[in-house]
Amino acid sequence: MHEFPLLSELLVVIFMSLLVVCALRRLKVPPVVGFLVAGALIGPGGLGLISDRETVELLAELGVVLLLFTIGLKFSIQEVLRLKAWVLGAGSLQVLLTIGAVMLYCQYRGLPATQGAFYGFLAALSSTAIVLKLQEESGDTNTPYGRFSVSLLIFQDIAVVPMLLLVPMLGAAETDWGQVAWGLGRSLLLLAAIALAARLIFPRLLEAVVRTRSPEVFTLTVILVAMGTAYISGEAGLSLALGAFLAGVIISETHYSHHVTAQIMPLRDTLSSLFFVSIGMLVQPAQWLREPLLVFGGAAEVLALKAVIVCLVVLLFGIGIRSAMATALSLSQVGEFSFVLAGAGLAAGLLPQSVYESFVSISVLTMAATPLLISLGRRLAGRSGPLARMEHRVREGLRRAEEAGDELEEETLEDHVILVGYGVNGRNVARALDTMGVDYIVLELNPNTTRELRESGKRVIYGDACQEGLLKLAQIHTARAMVISIADAVAARCVAAIARTQAPDLHIIVRTRFVAEVAQLQAQGVEAVVPEEFETSLQLVALVMEAYGAPHRAIEREKDLIRSENYAMLTGGEVRSGPPLAGLLRIADLGEVELDADSPAVGATLRGLDLRARTGALVVAIVRDDELLANPDPDLPLAVGDTLVFYGEETALKAVRGLLGAVEAA
Repeated sequence: MHEFPLLSELLVVIFMSLLVVCALRRLKVPPVVGFLVAGALIGPGGLGLISDRETVELLAELGVVLLLFTIGLKFSIQEVLRLKAWVLGAGSLQVLLTIGAVMLYCQYRGLPATQGAFYGFLAALSSTAIVLKLQEESGDTNTPYGRFSVSLLIFQDIAVVPMLLLVPMLGAAETDWGQVAWGLGRSLLLLAAIALAARLIFPRLLEAVVRTRSPEVFTLTVILVAMGTAYISGEAGLSLALGAFLAGVIISETHYSHHVTAQIMPLRDTLSSLFFVSIGMLVQPAQWLREPLLVFGGAAEVLALKAVIVCLVVLLFGIGIRSAMATALSLSQVGEFSFVLAGAGLAAGLLPQSVYESFVSISVLTMAATPLLISLGRRLAGRSGPLARMEHRVREGLRRAEEAGDELEEETLEDHVILVGYGVNGRNVARALDTMGVDYIVLELNPNTTRELRESGKRVIYGDACQEGLLKLAQIHTARAMVISIADAVAARCVAAIARTQAPDLHIIVRTRFVAEVAQLQAQGVEAVVPEEFETSLQLVALVMEAYGAPHRAIEREKDLIRSENYAMLTGGEVRSGPPLAGLLRIADLGEVELDADSPAVGATLRGLDLRARTGALVVAIVRDDELLANPDPDLPLAVGDTLVFYGEETALKAVRGLLGAVEAA
C-alpha cells in the first residue's frame, strides 16, 4: 500500500478550509478571514492536524506568485507611469513616515535604533494579497481610493527588496554602507534586465504558442512565464512575487492579457487560498488567551498607527478626507511580505523568538480585521456629514485658489453642465457638449487629468464633488444638468444627494456599474441612471437582431421596450408587453441610397420613377450638397451625389437599391 502524506495533509487543509469558510459565510464573514481561522485551527498551535507545514507553505508561496502575476496583468506600463507621483511620492512618504514613527516609539522603549528600524520595516508593509482581492470583489479597484491604495502597495512591494538587503546589515556589528549601495544598485540593474528580457521574449513566445491553437499549451506557457520570472527574480536576490508582478505588467501590454487572466485565475484562487491558510497556521491561539492585552492591544496600536500615517499621506496629496479614510483603513494591516522580513530578522538576531511569536499573532489579527475595516471605510466614504465638512475646511485654504483658478470665480455661467469625473464616459460627454456648444465644468480628483484639462483650456476644478463648497464653485445653482460618471458607487450617491439638496431643479444623470444600484440612486433624486451591465446587454440584443436582418427602427424599439420593462421592475412600476420578434422584423424602417453616375435615376424625377408603385417604398427626403430637402418636389430632377431617404419595409428598401443600381449610403 502506497502512502501519500502530502496528499492526505492537503485533503485535511482543503476539507477544514471549506468547513470553516462555509460556516463563517453564514455570518457574512469574508473567505479570507475563514482561511486564516482554518489555518489557526489545524496548525501546530491549534489541533495540530498538519505536520508537514513546509510543503503547504511552498504551495502557498506559489499562490502568492500567481496572485501578484494576475495583479500585474491588470496594470499597463502606461498606468503605472501615470501613477508615478503616487507610487514614488506617496509610497515613499508612507514607508518612511511609518519607519520613523516606529523607531521613535522603540527608542522611547529603550530599544536600539537598528532594531527600531527593522520593526519599522515590518510595520510599513501592507497586505497586497488581501487588499487587492477584497477590492476586486467589491469593484473598488478603479475608485480614487482604490487607485491610491494600489499605488502605495506597489511601492511597498518594491521596497521589500532594499529592506531584505538591509536586514543582515542592521543585525551586524558594523554596517558596510558601500556594500549596501552596491546591493541596491545591483538589484535595480537586475530588475531592469529582467524587464527588458521579458519585454523582448514574452510577446513573441505567446504569439508562437497561440498559433498552436492548443489551450493546454497556452496554459502551461502562462504558468511557465509566471513561475519562471519569479524564479529568476528570486535567484537574483529579489522577491519572487515582485518578479511575477513584473511579468504580469509586461504581458498586460500584449493582446492576450485577458485570455491569460482567464486561464490562470482558477489555479491562482486555489493556491492563494492556501497562502492565507499557511499564515493562519503560524498563529499560537493559546497566546491570545495567555497575553490578551499584548496581542489585541498590539494589533490595535498597529492598525491605529498605520491608519493615521496613511490618512495624512493621502490628505497631503489632495485626494480628500473620504478617500483618505477609506485608504487608511484598507492599508492598516501588516503585510504578507512582513513575514518574509520577520524570518530574515529572526536569523539576523534582530527579532527574538518570543517577539516573533507575538508579531505573528498580532499580524494575523490585523489581517483578519481588514475586511471589516475596508467595509467600514467604504461606509465612511459615503457619508456627506462630518467628513465632508472636515474636508471642506482642509481644502478651503490649500487647494481652491490654486487649482480651481480665479477665472472660474469671476466667470458667470448659466445653463451649463457639471461633469463629475473625466474618464472614458466623461470625455465622450464632454466631446458631445463641445459639438453642441454647451458650456461645462469638470470636477476631477486625478491631478494629472486636471493639469491636462487646464492646459487645454477647459474649465476644471480639482477636488471631491462631495464638498458643498466645491459644487458652489462649479455654480451648481445656475447649472441645467450634472453628469456623474465616476466608478465609485458610494461617492456617486453622496454627490447626487448633496447636489439635489443644493439645486432641487438640477437634472442629474448618473453612470453606474450594476442594475442593483439604480434604486439607491433614484432614492437620492437622480432622474436618469445608466447601468453599464444593463446597457451592455442591450447592445447584445441589438447585434443578435441585426444578425437576423431586423431593421434599425425595430432594433431601437426592442431596446426601448427592454429598458422600460427593466426600469419598471426596479421602480415597482407596471411592466408592459411588446410585439414578438417575428412581428418586430416586419416593422418599416428608413434607408438611404446615394446616386452614382451610372444610376438610372440620374436626370429623372421622382414622379417619373414612380418608386412607390414599383417597390412599395416612399421617398421622404433628399440630401443634396449637405442640405436636407424634406418632402421633396416630385418633379425635381435627380443628380449625381444625391442621397435619397426612403421609408418602407426591408424588402421594399432592397427593391429600391436594386432598381436604382446604386450603392447604399455610408
